[in-house]
Amino acid sequence: MRLFSVTTAVCVSLLSTACAVGCWYRAEGLRTEADWLLERSKAQASEYAHSLNDTLATQQLETFARRRAVMERAHVWQRGQTLGILVAVLAAASAWMLRMLSRLNGELDEATEGLEAPEAGEPVPVRAAIRPSRS
Repeated sequence: MRLFSVTTAVCVSLLSTACAVGCWYRAEGLRTEADWLLERSKAQASEYAHSLNDTLATQQLETFARRRAVMERAHVWQRGQTLGILVAVLAAASAWMLRMLSRLNGELDEATEGLEAPEAGEPVPVRAAIRPSRS
């Protein structure tokens, strides 16, 4: 049973690590897209500074709104990454503790194998001292 729990903890740790890496990959892609949107809005800002056209200002504000939405999605994936790392570390620590407990139980079993059970002999008499109560 202990080996099964250790194996389960290791599998949970590996699965959580894989999820954290997947979340990092997705968040990195969204950050790259957000960086591109930021550069695009900077270009629109410089165009607006030269022409003072209202449509360019409106486009810049729309680009900023899209960038904010992308950054919010990236933040959600980043939270998933943090949660995956946390679960992976906890599962790895649990696997290590379960493995140490398993080794300790094995050593205790080996130590108690050499001990012989006491033979059933005569019972040892027990004398009870009864003192009269002083009432």
